[in-house]
Amino acid sequence: MTNKSDDKSDASKQVELVVTQEQYEAGLKRGWTDDDMLKPGRYKLKRGGFLARHPEFKSKMRTASNERRRRWIE
Repeated sequence: MTNKSDDKSDASKQVELVVTQEQYEAGLKRGWTDDDMLKPGRYKLKRGGFLARHPEFKSKMRTASNERRRRWIE
């Protein structure tokens, strides 16, 4: 599986995964099922979409991180 991404800020969030037939067959030989892996082909994905879709978690994560930091300092 190959991972390609550009250096541009917006484009760097785009990831392209390439799965070859050889990689797919190697996975089958290891005992993986076809449900365990991606089929051969190209897959375009967008990184970092979770917090963009759920901004309420960002503030909760910061609060939890700050609490851990304060406890460590004390």
